[in-house]
Amino acid sequence: MLKLYEHQEKSINEIFKVFETEQRCLYQLATGGGKTVVFTALCKEFLSKNDKKILILCHRNELVEQTINTFVKLGITCEAITSKVKEAKHLSDIYVGMVETVYNRCKTNDKFFNEIGLIVCDECHLDVFEKCFKYFPKSKILGCTATPISMKRITFTKCQTCGSIDKSVCCGNQTYEYSKPFALASIYHNIVCGADICDLIEDGKLVKEVNYVTPYDKSKLVIDNKTGEFSNESIFESFSEKDLFNVIGNYEKYALGKKTIIFNANTQLNLVTYYKFLEKGYNIKLYDSVNTSDISRVELVEWFKNTPDAILCNVSIFTTGFDVTDVECVILNRPTASLSLFLQMVGRGGRITNKIYKPYFILIDGGMNIERHFSWSSKRDWEKIFYGENEKPKAKKERPEDVRICKECGFMYPKSENICPNCETEVVFLPKIKKESDVINVIQNEIPLPNGKAIRIYAESLNENRDFAWRILINQIFDLFILHEISKERFLKANSKERIQNLVSKCYYEIAKLDGTNRTNDYLTNKVLSKLEKYYGI
Repeated sequence: MLKLYEHQEKSINEIFKVFETEQRCLYQLATGGGKTVVFTALCKEFLSKNDKKILILCHRNELVEQTINTFVKLGITCEAITSKVKEAKHLSDIYVGMVETVYNRCKTNDKFFNEIGLIVCDECHLDVFEKCFKYFPKSKILGCTATPISMKRITFTKCQTCGSIDKSVCCGNQTYEYSKPFALASIYHNIVCGADICDLIEDGKLVKEVNYVTPYDKSKLVIDNKTGEFSNESIFESFSEKDLFNVIGNYEKYALGKKTIIFNANTQLNLVTYYKFLEKGYNIKLYDSVNTSDISRVELVEWFKNTPDAILCNVSIFTTGFDVTDVECVILNRPTASLSLFLQMVGRGGRITNKIYKPYFILIDGGMNIERHFSWSSKRDWEKIFYGENEKPKAKKERPEDVRICKECGFMYPKSENICPNCETEVVFLPKIKKESDVINVIQNEIPLPNGKAIRIYAESLNENRDFAWRILINQIFDLFILHEISKERFLKANSKERIQNLVSKCYYEIAKLDGTNRTNDYLTNKVLSKLEKYYGI
């Protein structure tokens, strides 16, 4: 049986309601909210009400197998449409295939699939699925994503006098060129929003982040109007020519020994960061499109899953389909203009787990992304974003004097272009990496206090006793002092022992409900004090 939460059942009912009047619907649900569970349950209900088949489109090969395994667990057979499949067998109610493969089969044989009643597109914000829709004009279409945002931008002209759109000349003047984000509402007719991140945290389905932010000069960052992301050149300028964000210093201060994933700005910075951690003897591996790794991606993920103090360096690779639940720290060693990418990167730390006790995770933001996008757990108006109402069109204000000269042919062209229009030579950006900063991040929000009931429930789930829970409590109180950056002087001047006793007291009776060794409040308080004194060198 597939057990659904209340918010998931509500979403399924709302999607079917949309399908009563509309052909296409987009479903938004935060990462960790069970998006796959929702569309799996919806498909099962659809099959019970209809005699038509379902087509599920994926954008990566590994997702095809994962999706099929999910349905098999429910007793629903699926037919995989891969590059090796030239003719469909039509023996199952659900087809699961890569979008490119499905598109190629439809182009060459419009009767390749039996009648399809529903198409489901996972990660539909990637905007790679629409080309298949024309082959299924009568099918219902469900797009699923955590972030209904397209990075694609639309360029158009607008008259400054009368506001007319898409005219080269109007009111006797040449029109201004503008750009705006592409709205997914132009593909899907309606949106159903599931529980937001803050709702899922409150319900215990996700864990909250503790934010640390490093300020830096972001004035050199420039948006590329074609992609909607910061241009590679401006990222190199602002993130390589400046003093480097002190990744190691912040890791050692806030996340030492915790399972950590680092997102770097580019492959060169990825390699530099990797070697800095390696030189200090930390358990680290890297993965990107340029630097070679001694193990495959699959092996790397398995290593990261099974290594408690693992550190993984990458460049925007492990943002989706990366199911490692015990990530304790996420480090953003890069800026991004993409809210979608920001949420995906940070979301790697938000999953709940029974592998470790994890009341929160640490986010170390070296790219001022929180200032740009607000915190990961902030409430967002996804409907406004879906309909493209969240951002006003921007004028393309490139100055005529902002040009570059091609090194190969000497041709002069706008600086916003990265390929010479005369000889097609591509611009190669070589970052000049200088010294590393010694700036340590500043905490942005409160750290959750130890929760005796939560610790007890976690211990019970692992069949552990009171001794195990006492150790968690001691470590939790110790972390409060370290993560709040309590100095040695402040620790000595303040009545720290009384503060520790109060924290122990609030958790004591819940933990004491477990079996195991009894400990007094004074014993536990002194254990915490001893650990802190050792840390401060007292």
